[in-house]
Amino acid sequence: MPSYLHPGVYIEEIPSGSRPIEGVATSVTAFVGVTQRNSLNQNKPVLIGSMDDYLAKFGPILSSTDSMGLAVQAFYLNGGTTAYICPLSTDSVTATETFGGFDVSAKGDGPWGNLLYIRISNVDGTAEIFDLEVGTRNSTGTFYAAEKYEGVSLDSAEALYIVDVVDESSSLIEISFTDTTMPTATASAGSPLLTGGQTSPTASDFTSFYNKTLRKIRDVSIIILPGQNWAADGTGNDIISATRSHCEKMKNRMLILDPPEITELTDAGTVTTMSLPTSTYTVLYYPWVGMSNPLFHPDKNPAVSKTVYVAPSAIAAGMWSKIDAKRGVWKAPAGVEAQLTGAASLKYQVDNLEQDQLNPLGINCIRKLANYGSVFWGSRSLATKADPEWRYVPVRRTAIYIEESIYNGIQWAVFEPNAHPLWSSLRANIGSFMNGLFRAGAFQGQTANDAYFVRCGLGDTMTQGDIDRGQVIVTIGFAPLKPAEFVIVRIQQKVGEE
Repeated sequence: MPSYLHPGVYIEEIPSGSRPIEGVATSVTAFVGVTQRNSLNQNKPVLIGSMDDYLAKFGPILSSTDSMGLAVQAFYLNGGTTAYICPLSTDSVTATETFGGFDVSAKGDGPWGNLLYIRISNVDGTAEIFDLEVGTRNSTGTFYAAEKYEGVSLDSAEALYIVDVVDESSSLIEISFTDTTMPTATASAGSPLLTGGQTSPTASDFTSFYNKTLRKIRDVSIIILPGQNWAADGTGNDIISATRSHCEKMKNRMLILDPPEITELTDAGTVTTMSLPTSTYTVLYYPWVGMSNPLFHPDKNPAVSKTVYVAPSAIAAGMWSKIDAKRGVWKAPAGVEAQLTGAASLKYQVDNLEQDQLNPLGINCIRKLANYGSVFWGSRSLATKADPEWRYVPVRRTAIYIEESIYNGIQWAVFEPNAHPLWSSLRANIGSFMNGLFRAGAFQGQTANDAYFVRCGLGDTMTQGDIDRGQVIVTIGFAPLKPAEFVIVRIQQKVGEE
């Protein structure tokens, strides 16, 4: 208590006692699977915030089979923000080849190194210098250099000592010195690095990663599995099933899964045959999307296709992030606002009659609409009829957002005296958070009483037995917004009066 010694006005700042609840991030995406580079980081999620971050840590996209790289590129192109890259592989080795008295190794393990070629030219045995280039071959076998080092030497006393020059400048290779044996010139198409590779992870590897690592990262709210597609014949489905189980166990994240690229879903029968992994935490988009092929170059690689088909899950995850930022997690990430960026074509064109059968089964179609281009035209989960309240993606995601925000925001309550002051404080703080969502338009209802409720108290949400067991129970309810899937316009002719 301060001492007041002279007459006058004294100002004191009094703490309000409220503990505001902050909303959690809603679109942090985990990309789980095989990376073409740096896969020795397995079970070590790498946080990135842009495509440039990905390229710096995992290297360029060098193959149209690089599902991870293509997925991350599509994610950021369509509004993605924060992501964890989760490399899973076993027995990964680095591509390496010997040239004279030195070894050249890919800068990072994995099969990506097999796509690198080394070209050595202008070998001068007298001056003991040579030129070294690092690059790739296009579809016709022509070599194109990505890095070039001219006049390098195997003499450590020289200014252009190859080990120092490459280590300082290269983002693709590393040099290990053996002796001063000069290399011989390679063919003009270069010589490949060999022996790089890895063993594909199994469902048990995924499960182990989820149990030991990913469950500890609570801010992950979306999971993508590049390279894993739900197939009617069951191939690879055990990995997707393991991921679904993880999402259901955590209850704070959703899995966006993909159909196989060449599977055409034309009616309910084809969907039923696939036996999709139904869950309120799983979502499927269809079909695959043709996007700009990063390997195409009009001069260096003109023979490859200008487009490459990309699984829709990563595009959808990016769109979720984009719509969350603009409108809120309660807005369905679909409609003309959800236009795909970079979509050159769709693998299959879905018409109204086909979507009549696919939509009730939870297949979210990507449609090409006149004046709008390719758009997401569905926002349902794969929930069964037993869980109708979780049919829509924004409803499930809004619930996750509320649950996680409150979970983080009331940790202070643990070990507080379980009595009326605590209950009142919980009601006030949670009520303030829910009212903020109501004012932002997250709920149905014209008044707060219509939109949500927060209850906590003896004889209401708890018995004396609950209190004796150390439990304080808060009950929260809300009226979720549901997307207007069916906009019906009735038109009537007015008969002219004589």
